[in-house]
Amino acid sequence: MILKEIKRCLSTKSKEEKIRFNELFLFNITVMNRAIWDTDEMTDKAKVECLRWSNELVHRVWNILFDLKCVEDTESENRLVDNIDFYRKQSKELEGHLGATLSRTLEKFKVKRA
Repeated sequence: MILKEIKRCLSTKSKEEKIRFNELFLFNITVMNRAIWDTDEMTDKAKVECLRWSNELVHRVWNILFDLKCVEDTESENRLVDNIDFYRKQSKELEGHLGATLSRTLEKFKVKRA
């Protein structure tokens, strides 16, 4: 599962690298949200639900990012994965989009560090 891989990967990274991962994830969420809004495969109601829960997740990721930049790292990878896991369960459609977004984020994160 991608969440376990992210948790494992980030647990060995520096605070600066965790900041970079979260920033990359936030950027990729904006791309994901555009894809959600532009799809014809979902009803408007489903789109709004996805965007609602995506927005809530973004708030949590911003909080994690703020803490990483201003406070000590208190197992931010656990908080990140726990929040992603919670919000993906709120909407089946969002779960699929988040899976692709997380895979893309992890792939880009690893490529830049290789």
